[in-house]
Amino acid sequence: MANDGTLKSRIRLTQDQLDRVCERHVRFTEGRPNGARANLPFFDLSGLDLSGRNLTGAHLSGAILRDAKLRGTILDHADLYGADLRNADMTEARLFRTDMRGANVRGAMLDGAVMVEVDLRDGSMANRSASGELKVVGFEPGPADMASAKLTNADMARAKLSGSFARAADFTNSRLNGARLQRTDLRDCNFSGADLQGADLNGADLRGAKLDGAKVSDGDLALSIRTDAEAAAAALAPQTPIHEDAEEEAETRPVPSAAEIEKLLRQHLLWLGTSGAQGQQLDLSGMNLDGADLSGKVLTLAKGSGARLRNARLKGTQLQAAQLDGADLRSADMRGADMRGAKLDRAILIDGCLDKANLGTLAISAGAKIMRSSLVRARLAGASLTETNLKGCDLTMADLTGCSRVGAIFDEAILEGTRLGKTG
Repeated sequence: MANDGTLKSRIRLTQDQLDRVCERHVRFTEGRPNGARANLPFFDLSGLDLSGRNLTGAHLSGAILRDAKLRGTILDHADLYGADLRNADMTEARLFRTDMRGANVRGAMLDGAVMVEVDLRDGSMANRSASGELKVVGFEPGPADMASAKLTNADMARAKLSGSFARAADFTNSRLNGARLQRTDLRDCNFSGADLQGADLNGADLRGAKLDGAKVSDGDLALSIRTDAEAAAAALAPQTPIHEDAEEEAETRPVPSAAEIEKLLRQHLLWLGTSGAQGQQLDLSGMNLDGADLSGKVLTLAKGSGARLRNARLKGTQLQAAQLDGADLRSADMRGADMRGAKLDRAILIDGCLDKANLGTLAISAGAKIMRSSLVRARLAGASLTETNLKGCDLTMADLTGCSRVGAIFDEAILEGTRLGKTG
């Protein structure tokens, strides 16, 4: 459960001070002058009113928000790791992909909240925030505490709750399809009318839970704990670590040396030059390449699904038709990179620099076929897109809030559901 200890003296803000922080944060997200990200870790904000505020990407790790008013507040991608939200009113709040590991939301009101892909796992399972930043040394909250929280009519599709404590929580009519509920304490919860289709209930404790009208398969329920005898057997069984993300697995993967990367690049160039007759296609999928220097390299047609390239140097790199779906390119330098026809669906490019990069269309087969660059559902909040060519690019549901877009080209781009904010 969330750590109540004071690691340092808490800074208490007045409502007026908090309002000014929120106003500067909105300027930041919209790319306007005099903006600044809300950075309030461990601050005491208990009882204050944040209703309707846009706090997308705010840093609130370990903050005290007990009894706070957060009705309709936008907290998408925010860092609420280990935050104290007991009895907070979060009715209809938006928490898309919010990091709430180890948070205490006991007794909180989350009726109608949008919590798609929210992370409410055990806070001790990882030591990094959703944005890749190291957590404060010595601050390691345990399981997220949702006991007695009201989560009725909430959208928690694909939410991560593994190892958390949610006893007697009310999930009536909520969407939990595809949610990860492994080893979650769900005793006495109310799931009446809830959608649990595809949810992972392996080892979830459902003793006393109400499932009237819930959409859940017998197969999924068979993996859960429903009786005292099953609970006793589970307690005696050896516990294996819960690994949910490619990101978590990447933390433990060895980082290839510069010599190994050069060898792979030479094989790839040979593969390209001989149309696949010799050499080997470059496959960086799932590799940990944080900080790697690939400036000016030829990665045309390379594979890199789920690769970690945080702070990587890709200035002037040739990435035509590369497959980088789901790649983590946070704070990467991609200035002037040729990324025509590249696939970056669901990639994370937050705070990246793509100035003068080319993400336009790629003509293939002697111009008979055109390949679009694709950034469907990609996250580019705070990225720099100065003079970036996005002509014809598919940006469906992409997040471009807070991006600098001076001189960027969006002609013929697909912008269905794209979050653009205001041009900086």
